[in-house]
Amino acid sequence: MPSVIGQIRNGRMKPLTVASTKRNPQRPNVPAMAEAGLKGVEMNAWYGIYMPASTPRAVQDRVYTEVTLLAMPETHSRLSAIGADLTPMTQAQFAAFHTAENKRYAEQITRKNIKLD
Repeated sequence: MPSVIGQIRNGRMKPLTVASTKRNPQRPNVPAMAEAGLKGVEMNAWYGIYMPASTPRAVQDRVYTEVTLLAMPETHSRLSAIGADLTPMTQAQFAAFHTAENKRYAEQITRKNIKLD
């Protein structure tokens, strides 16, 4: 929602649904996909920082420390104001999350018989 929140706020766009598992707190009147009758369509936006496996541990730790600044109350509230749902994770949590997301999307592709043309 952050990429279009300006257009929504000024009335140039009207959201019909959000492609996440739950409603966006900035637009509580907009249903999630399952509520709108589109069960199984869940595409939560997320971002992660990746680096080569050969990156020294000290550099990895420094990047992680800097990223944790996103969890500071002021930063969190500013991101929430534009519709971003922030879920800070440790490096291990993000690795597990990424693996689970890959599996989930692979299952959806197989189940819906999605093909690349």
